[in-house]
Amino acid sequence: MENYMPTFLQGADNVYRTPYFIVKQVMVIHRHARERNVLTSHDTYYRRTPIRDLAYDLAFRGRRHIDGRRLPSTNYTRTYVQ
Repeated sequence: MENYMPTFLQGADNVYRTPYFIVKQVMVIHRHARERNVLTSHDTYYRRTPIRDLAYDLAFRGRRHIDGRRLPSTNYTRTYVQ
């Protein structure tokens, strides 16, 4: 089990926790030659379960603020996982 990595950590640029979800953010910069650049956050919302909470607590036990915070972005997409 020492090599276990929860899916909410795989490929994540940021992970934070809300009262009901653990949220994985994957950030993508879209560059445009004539318009503004856009920062898009592809968010995956994982419903909190005791197993996911334990994995989250172990992964971020050194954080000053354990629940973390959302990174701001220009726009976002959402996907929900049960």
